Amino acid sequence: MAVMSCATQQTDTVAPPTIKNNNVQPVCSTPPPPQNIWKLEPVLKEKGLITEGMTQSEKEQVIRDYINKKNSAYIKCVKGKK
Repeated sequence: MAVMSCATQQTDTVAPPTIKNNNVQPVCSTPPPPQNIWKLEPVLKEKGLITEGMTQSEKEQVIRDYINKKNSAYIKCVKGKK
């Protein structure tokens, strides 16, 4: 029993390891290809990128631009890791 109490005392005084590397690399995750681009419409309406007064073709252009922006961000993230 005395051995267990000594072991407990030693583990209580051990400090947690410190992290010395401050350069944390971002995790790049590839955006999934959209099966239906129109499912993004409600999200882009909430963000204010799509308004009620837009035509269908204007809405489609905003959605495609949003997808291209996400894909570009992924490519930049991957290139930054090298």
